[in-house]
Amino acid sequence: MPLRPLVPLLFAFVAGLLASFFILPSDSLFKIIPAACFAVLLLLSLAVQGNAKYPLHLFIFFFAGALLELSNRQSSELVALAERQERVTLEGTIVEPPVVREEMVTAVVRVDRLHGMESGKAAGEKVRVNIYRPESGLAPGDRIQFPARLRPFRNFNNPGRYDYALAMEIRGLSCAASVTEGRRIVPLGKGNLGFPFELLERARKPIRVFFAERLSPRNQALFQALILGEQENIRPELRRSFTVTGLGHVLSVSGLHVALVAWFAFALIRRLLSLSYAWALRKDLRKAAALLTCIPVVAYTGLAGFQVPSQRSMMMVLAFLFSMILGREKDVWSTLAFAALVVLAVDPHSIFTISFQLSFLAVVGILWLGPKIYELISFQSYELRKGLLYRGYLYFCGLASVTLSAMFFLLPVTSFYFHQVSLVSPLANMTALPIMGLCTLPIGLLAAACLPLSQTLADFALALAAWGLDRMMDYIDYWSGVSWTEIQVVRPTFMEILIFFAFFFCLFSLRRLKWAKVAVLFLLLVVSGDVAYWMHRTQFNPSLRVTYLDVGQGNAALVEFPGSERMLIDGGGFPGSEFDIGEMVVAPFLLRSKVLQIHTLVMTHPEADHMAGLRYIAEHFSPKEFWYNGENLEFPAFRDLMALLEAKGIRKRTPSELKGERQISGALVEILHPVGAVLSRRSNDNSLVMRVSSGGRSFLFPGDLEVAGEQQLIARSGSKLKSDVLLVPHHGSKSSSSSPFLEAVAPEVCIISSGQGNPFGFPSHEVLGRLTGQGCRVLRVDEVGAIEVSASGRGLEIRTFRQGFRGALQ
Repeated sequence: MPLRPLVPLLFAFVAGLLASFFILPSDSLFKIIPAACFAVLLLLSLAVQGNAKYPLHLFIFFFAGALLELSNRQSSELVALAERQERVTLEGTIVEPPVVREEMVTAVVRVDRLHGMESGKAAGEKVRVNIYRPESGLAPGDRIQFPARLRPFRNFNNPGRYDYALAMEIRGLSCAASVTEGRRIVPLGKGNLGFPFELLERARKPIRVFFAERLSPRNQALFQALILGEQENIRPELRRSFTVTGLGHVLSVSGLHVALVAWFAFALIRRLLSLSYAWALRKDLRKAAALLTCIPVVAYTGLAGFQVPSQRSMMMVLAFLFSMILGREKDVWSTLAFAALVVLAVDPHSIFTISFQLSFLAVVGILWLGPKIYELISFQSYELRKGLLYRGYLYFCGLASVTLSAMFFLLPVTSFYFHQVSLVSPLANMTALPIMGLCTLPIGLLAAACLPLSQTLADFALALAAWGLDRMMDYIDYWSGVSWTEIQVVRPTFMEILIFFAFFFCLFSLRRLKWAKVAVLFLLLVVSGDVAYWMHRTQFNPSLRVTYLDVGQGNAALVEFPGSERMLIDGGGFPGSEFDIGEMVVAPFLLRSKVLQIHTLVMTHPEADHMAGLRYIAEHFSPKEFWYNGENLEFPAFRDLMALLEAKGIRKRTPSELKGERQISGALVEILHPVGAVLSRRSNDNSLVMRVSSGGRSFLFPGDLEVAGEQQLIARSGSKLKSDVLLVPHHGSKSSSSSPFLEAVAPEVCIISSGQGNPFGFPSHEVLGRLTGQGCRVLRVDEVGAIEVSASGRGLEIRTFRQGFRGALQ
């Protein structure tokens, strides 16, 4: 048996969980396989003695992980209704504080009843509801009735995607719904949140009101996040200040917050117990303090809403406290493995969540690298050891070693999820976190605890905590204002993350493991091959390559010219939405493809589904030029984009400046429409039409051109329209893709970029019929995901997300 048996058992459990998730389907028949293997091995382990027993335990944990993962898959009666986008009348209870925006409220509703369905159908499932133009305030515990159209959660199917559907499933949400008018909401009085959430909400509501009455809007939002675990009132600009300084984890009640509460409570309880001389003689104060500390840890988790991330953090801290009670706290690796096993046994899908991965990997990094960094940056002096200044120095050395070790160890994972690295994170953590840990959080909790006892004492404590929060925000505002706050980085693949951890494990094991030197050399060769592959793909691209991205109901296409020049044509987007598709969809694809610069941005016409995502790309991918159709409109999003281009010094070019042919890295680029400054009254017919060709192959990008615009284009360009690949105009609308236009283009491949289940019915049956009649191959982004078309001497090579790409599960 190994020295720390729980660590290999954890790896076996995780391996079984992952194998089940990625290999076994949901069919109940397949549950028999791991269940049978688990039972047989368990019985066999009772009969086997000696050294063979532990390997059997590894297999038992493997199949236990597989069985638990299968059992944890939730069946939903609402999903089938959502796939058909059914209209239903739903009765339910709001279970979380609603998120209030300008004209919309988002609430999580637990279904109590579906009208017109059999009794009990879908009861207990949760739905996320968007309510437009609400007429009255909503709060947790309110029971409401409303008509809504159900929608499934969908992913954007691009390489490097965020698995949004899985994230919602892990949160326990079945589907989404929308209510177009708030007046359709019928209040039904108070519902029952169930135990213990009903009691928790009774405790949380007066604290929420207390914060609202006594604090500024900013401090109210922050205290609700720190104390109650509610981030609904955190505005994007405030969140960004935390994100760019590497303090985004502060806004979510997680391991840091629960650990701080445990540390503060343990120190206080131990100090109080030590005041009793008799107690100190009879009892082990550390064990007694650890046992009593469990109470405030559980209480804080409950006050923070008992949400899933805080539950996991509570389990981790309780595992460590129990290890102290058992006298095993020095075996930190076994304690960490035990905590991970407990968390995954309760919810096997936790392993796919960002919070679980960051929390456990941060602890691993601190335990592994922290002591080495501490030894490196601190010096030991017996003469100075008792001095206050020296102790303060050692405190900051410890804080720095913890911050640096966690930051370094998490670097590939944070790059994978957030594609940015904060350069001021160590400084921000070292200056802001002590204030939060010693003042803001404990005194804020004290204010909440005093509220039922003494309003005066609660007011005083809250004022003191708010003063501390203001000082913390002074540091955060300072560091977020530094010009070199963060840098954008490419996103590693899953295999590259594994190589990173394996390389440094072998590097730190050179003295202990004989094979470590060989492993380091091998991994260096692998890294060199990986770098060479991406250098060849991004800097020495041999052929013209176009990737049509899945941006929902919109257009976005990346053109990679031979060599290293790149162009983005449109950026997708949703009208009236705060969702930044440039940041959340287009940028992750680019960074997964190791692209850090887009040389030319093209906007075919200024409508949200083509324009909204371009702002983020213009701000973060250093384009040199911006091509557009010359329209100058007055709506805010367009003005903001133009102002950003001006501030960044990006050259704007209109069709009058782009006339004729131009060469980009050996490829021919032609602007075919519009010509000059004469523009149609219909914005769609003003779309910038571009033809790109190389190696005898050509691509046509007609934007949202409609029939009138197509006729003008045919009359002006004629034979120049002939192209091998056509991006079907206007997402397949029946007002576009006329027969004369298709005959002039005569495409071999037609790409349709439209959103799955979009309300416009795109692509229309008439257009699909005309495309089929033309004899071209039709590929739909809503069906196959992102589509990559490469033009080479061998012809056209086509890969799609579902058939050839590998999506990143986050």
